[in-house]
Amino acid sequence: MDALGQVVYYEVETSVSWGLILVFLLIGLALYVYSAFCFMKMADRLGVENGWFAFIPFLNLWLLTQMGDRDNTWFIIMLIGSFCCGIVTLVMMILILMDVSEKLGFENYWGILFIIPIFNLYVLYKLAFTEPK
Repeated sequence: MDALGQVVYYEVETSVSWGLILVFLLIGLALYVYSAFCFMKMADRLGVENGWFAFIPFLNLWLLTQMGDRDNTWFIIMLIGSFCCGIVTLVMMILILMDVSEKLGFENYWGILFIIPIFNLYVLYKLAFTEPK
């Protein structure tokens, strides 16, 4: 029989891939809950009502614009940007976090530091739970 007539079957172990998917989903959920809790604490410190909006997707953008004392058009642009161009939403979030950090008594560069992966978890902690010196 020639090489073209041969059929080769490969078996793939799917339990490893499902396990990895589950681990990444749990890590993502934990990071989402952590960041939402930090945003809720920041809203409480700033006296913004409905801090629990931080746990609801897209309402957390509304809460962020309220914390930064921004106009409602910022929320609309961020909402549209989150569907078609996420970089617009990220830049607007950084600008708002710069204002929020100043309102909390920190330097505004803490909002810019939010862009650094992994370090942004510390930035959220610092803004939510620590007092400026």
